[in-house]
Amino acid sequence: MIDRATLASLLATHAPQSPVPACPSLHAFSADDELPLWLALESACGQRIDAPFFAVAWPGAQVVAGAIVDGVVSVADLRVLELGCGSGLSSVAAATRGARHVQATDIDPLALLTTSLLAEAHGVAVDTAALSILDDDAVMAAFEDVDVVIAADVVYNRDLGAALTRIIGACRARGIALIVADSGRPFFDPAGLTAVFTRDVPVPLAVEGRTSRRVVLYR
Repeated sequence: MIDRATLASLLATHAPQSPVPACPSLHAFSADDELPLWLALESACGQRIDAPFFAVAWPGAQVVAGAIVDGVVSVADLRVLELGCGSGLSSVAAATRGARHVQATDIDPLALLTTSLLAEAHGVAVDTAALSILDDDAVMAAFEDVDVVIAADVVYNRDLGAALTRIIGACRARGIALIVADSGRPFFDPAGLTAVFTRDVPVPLAVEGRTSRRVVLYR
């Protein structure tokens, strides 16, 4: 496992913080190309690791962060849980806008550490915890004492799509508000959520294979 100081140094070199297009008042670690960082991380670890998805402010997270910062979604004095936090941008946005408590979760420990670094850079508190959205029991347990659940660009295969459908149902049953953003990923199903707005977000060509993605925010 890479320590905090090493990760911070590698991110600063290969994915320096910069304002994000859909929410320029906030910044995030932003790699124009994930490969150099990936290679550097593997060298530091001495082993193969998963792709550093946490080093990109994904368009869905940008749109959720922008909606929170602009007041389209209010989290003031609410308890917020983010599923699949990645860069941590959405969680940091919630913390900057008066959320009572923010917990960012992800399956990748480096994403959790990156989120902690980003929260520190913004001067806010965000708790982190390891959690897979495929683990139904753990997700349901995490929903205790939560007012709002955030999920942005988390569906990349059929199993994740099915998991999100179950999460939507569980949030409805428990009276938990749900904010979901998707930028056209495979197997995404809003499962009855209402589209709030659509926004085109610039993305790195080397990462996405295109220069923009259309994001839909759902509630």
